[in-house]
Amino acid sequence: MTVGVGFGSDGRAVSDVVGYVLIFSLIALSVGVVTTVGFATLEDRQDAERINNVERAFDILADNVKDVYRDGAPSRATEMRLSGETLRYGEPVNVTIEDADAPDTNVSTRVDPIVYEQGDTEIVYMNGAILRTDGGSAVMLREPPFRTTSEQVVVPLISTRGEHRGAGISTDGTLRITTRAARPTAIPSPGVSSADTVKITVDSPRSDAWGRYFERQAALETTKNGEVLNDGKTLQVDTNRVSAPLAPIGVRFER
Repeated sequence: MTVGVGFGSDGRAVSDVVGYVLIFSLIALSVGVVTTVGFATLEDRQDAERINNVERAFDILADNVKDVYRDGAPSRATEMRLSGETLRYGEPVNVTIEDADAPDTNVSTRVDPIVYEQGDTEIVYMNGAILRTDGGSAVMLREPPFRTTSEQVVVPLISTRGEHRGAGISTDGTLRITTRAARPTAIPSPGVSSADTVKITVDSPRSDAWGRYFERQAALETTKNGEVLNDGKTLQVDTNRVSAPLAPIGVRFER
Protein backbone atom coordinates (compact mmCIF):
# COMPACT_ATOMS: atom_id res chain seq x y z
CA MET A 1 0.00 0.00 0.00
CA THR A 2 2.77 2.38 0.86
CA VAL A 3 4.61 1.68 -2.37
CA GLY A 4 1.43 2.17 -4.37
CA VAL A 5 0.70 5.52 -2.79
CA GLY A 6 4.30 6.66 -3.33
CA PHE A 7 4.17 5.73 -7.00
CA GLY A 8 0.94 7.68 -7.44
CA SER A 9 2.42 10.74 -5.80
CA ASP A 10 5.49 10.58 -8.03
CA GLY A 11 3.22 10.38 -11.10
CA ARG A 12 1.24 13.41 -10.08
CA ALA A 13 4.46 15.32 -9.36
CA VAL A 14 5.85 14.46 -12.79
CA SER A 15 2.58 15.49 -14.40
CA ASP A 16 2.67 18.85 -12.58
CA VAL A 17 6.26 19.48 -13.69
CA VAL A 18 5.42 18.60 -17.30
CA GLY A 19 2.40 20.90 -17.12
CA TYR A 20 4.48 23.76 -15.76
CA VAL A 21 7.09 23.23 -18.49
CA LEU A 22 4.46 23.23 -21.22
CA ILE A 23 2.76 26.34 -19.86
CA PHE A 24 6.08 28.17 -19.45
CA SER A 25 7.15 27.16 -22.98
CA LEU A 26 3.84 28.37 -24.38
CA ILE A 27 4.17 31.69 -22.56
CA ALA A 28 7.78 32.11 -23.71
CA LEU A 29 6.81 31.29 -27.30
CA SER A 30 3.91 33.74 -27.20
CA VAL A 31 6.10 36.50 -25.79
CA GLY A 32 8.73 35.83 -28.45
CA VAL A 33 6.21 35.95 -31.29
CA VAL A 34 4.53 39.08 -29.96
CA THR A 35 7.91 40.76 -29.40
CA THR A 36 9.18 39.91 -32.89
CA VAL A 37 6.00 40.92 -34.67
CA GLY A 38 5.50 43.93 -32.42
CA PHE A 39 8.97 45.34 -33.00
CA ALA A 40 8.66 44.78 -36.77
CA THR A 41 5.30 46.56 -36.78
CA LEU A 42 6.70 49.36 -34.63
CA GLU A 43 9.65 49.82 -36.99
CA ASP A 44 7.29 49.90 -39.99
CA ARG A 45 5.17 52.52 -38.25
CA GLN A 46 8.26 54.58 -37.42
CA ASP A 47 9.49 54.39 -41.02
CA ALA A 48 6.06 55.40 -42.33
CA GLU A 49 5.84 58.33 -39.90
CA ARG A 50 9.37 59.42 -40.83
CA ILE A 51 8.41 59.45 -44.52
CA ASN A 52 5.22 61.40 -43.73
CA ASN A 53 7.26 64.00 -41.84
CA VAL A 54 9.66 64.32 -44.79
CA GLU A 55 6.73 64.78 -47.19
CA ARG A 56 5.46 67.64 -45.03
CA ALA A 57 8.96 69.15 -44.92
CA PHE A 58 9.21 68.96 -48.72
CA ASP A 59 5.83 70.71 -48.99
CA ILE A 60 7.27 73.55 -46.87
CA LEU A 61 10.38 73.52 -49.07
CA ALA A 62 8.22 73.92 -52.19
CA ASP A 63 6.41 76.89 -50.61
CA ASN A 64 9.72 78.48 -49.63
CA VAL A 65 11.12 78.09 -53.14
CA LYS A 66 7.91 79.68 -54.46
CA ASP A 67 8.54 82.66 -52.17
CA VAL A 68 11.90 83.10 -53.92
CA TYR A 69 10.99 82.59 -57.58
CA ARG A 70 7.50 84.15 -57.55
CA ASP A 71 7.34 86.62 -54.65
CA GLY A 72 10.87 87.99 -54.85
CA ALA A 73 12.22 86.83 -51.48
CA PRO A 74 16.05 86.88 -51.59
CA SER A 75 16.32 83.52 -49.80
CA ARG A 76 14.49 81.00 -47.66
CA ALA A 77 15.66 78.23 -45.30
CA THR A 78 13.88 74.93 -44.67
CA GLU A 79 14.81 72.64 -41.79
CA MET A 80 14.48 68.89 -42.20
CA ARG A 81 15.27 66.07 -39.76
CA LEU A 82 16.98 63.22 -41.62
CA SER A 83 17.08 60.64 -38.77
CA GLY A 84 20.13 58.98 -40.26
CA GLU A 85 18.88 58.97 -43.86
CA THR A 86 20.34 60.79 -46.88
CA LEU A 87 19.60 64.07 -48.65
CA ARG A 88 21.29 64.57 -52.02
CA TYR A 89 20.97 66.13 -55.47
CA GLY A 90 19.46 63.87 -58.11
CA GLU A 91 20.65 63.44 -61.65
CA PRO A 92 20.02 66.67 -63.64
CA VAL A 93 16.69 66.86 -65.50
CA ASN A 94 16.13 68.95 -68.63
CA VAL A 95 12.87 70.87 -69.02
CA THR A 96 12.20 72.16 -72.55
CA ILE A 97 9.48 74.42 -73.97
CA GLU A 98 9.26 74.05 -77.73
CA ASP A 99 7.35 76.20 -80.18
CA ALA A 100 6.61 73.80 -83.03
CA ASP A 101 6.33 76.69 -85.47
CA ALA A 102 9.53 78.46 -84.42
CA PRO A 103 12.14 75.93 -83.23
CA ASP A 104 14.80 78.63 -82.86
CA THR A 105 12.88 80.15 -79.94
CA ASN A 106 12.92 76.99 -77.82
CA VAL A 107 13.71 77.39 -74.13
CA SER A 108 15.50 74.65 -72.18
CA THR A 109 16.99 74.57 -68.69
CA ARG A 110 18.70 72.09 -66.41
CA VAL A 111 17.19 71.32 -63.03
CA ASP A 112 18.95 69.61 -60.11
CA PRO A 113 16.28 67.67 -58.17
CA ILE A 114 16.48 67.61 -54.37
CA VAL A 115 16.18 63.99 -53.21
CA TYR A 116 15.55 62.43 -49.79
CA GLU A 117 16.46 58.74 -49.78
CA GLN A 118 15.35 56.04 -47.34
CA GLY A 119 15.93 52.52 -48.61
CA ASP A 120 13.84 52.03 -51.76
CA THR A 121 11.80 55.17 -51.06
CA GLU A 122 12.66 58.61 -52.42
CA ILE A 123 10.96 61.99 -51.94
CA VAL A 124 11.91 64.39 -54.73
CA TYR A 125 11.46 68.14 -55.28
CA MET A 126 11.79 69.12 -58.92
CA ASN A 127 10.55 72.27 -60.73
CA GLY A 128 7.83 72.95 -58.17
CA ALA A 129 6.57 69.36 -58.11
CA ILE A 130 7.00 66.80 -55.32
CA LEU A 131 7.27 63.14 -56.28
CA ARG A 132 7.62 59.91 -54.35
CA THR A 133 9.18 56.72 -55.67
CA ASP A 134 8.87 53.27 -54.11
CA GLY A 135 10.74 50.44 -55.75
CA GLY A 136 10.94 52.23 -59.09
CA SER A 137 7.27 53.32 -59.27
CA ALA A 138 6.68 57.07 -58.97
CA VAL A 139 3.66 59.14 -57.96
CA MET A 140 3.23 62.92 -57.93
CA LEU A 141 2.31 64.28 -54.50
CA ARG A 142 2.28 67.97 -55.54
CA GLU A 143 1.80 69.20 -59.07
CA PRO A 144 4.12 71.79 -60.70
CA PRO A 145 2.88 75.37 -61.20
CA PHE A 146 2.14 74.83 -64.90
CA ARG A 147 -0.88 76.33 -66.65
CA THR A 148 -2.03 74.91 -69.97
CA THR A 149 -5.02 76.51 -71.69
CA SER A 150 -5.97 77.33 -75.25
CA GLU A 151 -5.38 81.00 -74.44
CA GLN A 152 -2.00 80.75 -72.75
CA VAL A 153 0.58 78.21 -71.62
CA VAL A 154 2.66 79.27 -68.60
CA VAL A 155 5.57 77.04 -67.55
CA PRO A 156 7.85 78.50 -64.86
CA LEU A 157 11.33 77.02 -65.23
CA ILE A 158 12.50 76.68 -61.63
CA SER A 159 16.14 75.85 -62.20
CA THR A 160 17.40 74.64 -58.83
CA ARG A 161 21.18 74.17 -58.88
CA GLY A 162 23.23 72.52 -56.16
CA GLU A 163 26.01 74.89 -55.07
CA HIS A 164 28.14 71.97 -53.87
CA ARG A 165 27.25 68.72 -55.58
CA GLY A 166 28.49 65.53 -53.96
CA ALA A 167 27.46 62.17 -52.57
CA GLY A 168 24.84 63.74 -50.32
CA ILE A 169 24.54 64.30 -46.58
CA SER A 170 23.43 61.77 -43.97
CA THR A 171 22.88 62.83 -40.36
CA ASP A 172 20.80 61.93 -37.31
CA GLY A 173 20.11 65.57 -36.64
CA THR A 174 18.46 68.44 -38.46
CA LEU A 175 19.64 69.70 -41.83
CA ARG A 176 18.97 73.15 -43.29
CA ILE A 177 18.19 73.60 -46.99
CA THR A 178 18.88 77.18 -48.07
CA THR A 179 17.41 78.34 -51.38
CA ARG A 180 18.25 81.74 -52.82
CA ALA A 181 17.79 83.72 -55.99
CA ALA A 182 20.86 83.06 -58.12
CA ARG A 183 20.67 86.48 -59.79
CA PRO A 184 20.22 90.02 -58.44
CA THR A 185 16.81 90.11 -60.11
CA ALA A 186 14.76 87.63 -58.11
CA ILE A 187 12.05 87.27 -60.74
CA PRO A 188 13.42 87.26 -64.31
CA SER A 189 11.40 88.82 -67.08
CA PRO A 190 9.29 86.08 -68.66
CA GLY A 191 9.84 85.09 -72.24
CA VAL A 192 6.51 85.41 -74.04
CA SER A 193 5.68 84.62 -77.65
CA SER A 194 2.75 83.72 -79.81
CA ALA A 195 2.45 80.06 -80.69
CA ASP A 196 0.04 77.59 -82.25
CA THR A 197 1.43 74.33 -80.92
CA VAL A 198 3.60 74.05 -77.83
CA LYS A 199 5.49 71.04 -76.51
CA ILE A 200 6.47 70.79 -72.85
CA THR A 201 9.10 68.10 -72.26
CA VAL A 202 10.35 66.91 -68.86
CA ASP A 203 13.17 64.45 -69.51
CA SER A 204 12.98 62.77 -66.11
CA PRO A 205 13.66 59.19 -64.97
CA ARG A 206 10.30 59.47 -63.16
CA SER A 207 8.44 59.81 -66.46
CA ASP A 208 5.58 57.55 -65.29
CA ALA A 209 4.47 60.17 -62.75
CA TRP A 210 5.00 63.03 -65.22
CA GLY A 211 3.11 61.09 -67.90
CA ARG A 212 0.05 60.71 -65.65
CA TYR A 213 0.22 64.42 -64.80
CA PHE A 214 0.40 65.34 -68.50
CA GLU A 215 -2.56 63.06 -69.23
CA ARG A 216 -4.62 64.90 -66.61
CA GLN A 217 -3.65 68.24 -68.16
CA ALA A 218 -4.49 67.02 -71.67
CA ALA A 219 -7.95 65.99 -70.46
CA LEU A 220 -8.82 69.41 -69.01
CA GLU A 221 -11.65 71.31 -70.69
CA THR A 222 -9.42 74.40 -70.87
CA THR A 223 -6.71 72.51 -72.77
CA LYS A 224 -7.02 72.50 -76.55
CA ASN A 225 -5.97 69.40 -78.48
CA GLY A 226 -3.86 68.09 -75.61
CA GLU A 227 -1.74 65.04 -76.40
CA VAL A 228 0.94 63.13 -74.49
CA LEU A 229 4.01 62.15 -76.53
CA ASN A 230 7.48 60.67 -76.14
CA ASP A 231 6.55 57.89 -73.68
CA GLY A 232 4.92 60.30 -71.27
CA LYS A 233 7.73 62.85 -71.25
CA THR A 234 6.05 65.46 -73.48
CA LEU A 235 2.74 67.32 -73.39
CA GLN A 236 1.66 68.95 -76.67
CA VAL A 237 -1.11 71.56 -76.67
CA ASP A 238 -2.51 74.23 -78.94
CA THR A 239 -2.45 77.75 -77.51
CA ASN A 240 -2.27 81.41 -78.47
CA ARG A 241 0.62 82.46 -76.24
CA VAL A 242 3.40 80.79 -74.27
CA SER A 243 5.29 82.14 -71.27
CA ALA A 244 8.36 80.40 -69.81
CA PRO A 245 9.85 82.57 -67.02
CA LEU A 246 13.28 81.33 -65.96
CA ALA A 247 14.02 81.33 -62.22
CA PRO A 248 17.55 80.15 -61.32
CA ILE A 249 17.66 79.05 -57.67
CA GLY A 250 20.85 78.24 -55.78
CA VAL A 251 20.54 75.39 -53.26
CA ARG A 252 22.83 74.67 -50.31
CA PHE A 253 22.69 71.91 -47.69
CA GLU A 254 23.91 72.99 -44.23
CA ARG A 255 24.25 70.94 -41.05
